[in-house]
Amino acid sequence: MATSNKPISLAGPLDADVQRTAELNKFLVEAGLYESADESARREEVLGELDKIVKDWVKQLTSQRGYTDQMIEEANAVLFTFGSYRLGVHGPGADIDTLCVGPSYVNREVIFSCCVLPL
Repeated sequence: MATSNKPISLAGPLDADVQRTAELNKFLVEAGLYESADESARREEVLGELDKIVKDWVKQLTSQRGYTDQMIEEANAVLFTFGSYRLGVHGPGADIDTLCVGPSYVNREVIFSCCVLPL
């Protein structure tokens, strides 16, 4: 059985669809369901700070494990966002789902053994 990769339709939105979308956006703005430009900027700032903290921490762990200077310099971690933030559908005050991918020696045991706060 052959499958078709053709789109269902190439037609654009109707004028009524464009009008309803504009009305919905206006309602969402008036209801305060979009974050402000300042809050968006603050989120980006926080993600940048978190990225720097994680990268510095991975380099520190690499050094503590006795790797070469070149390996310390090249040690890295990458942050990925996902969920509502990544999809651009988050509201004001929403969390930012974040995943950190780093070297294999920065595993669960390392993370929880060095980051436990005293009670």
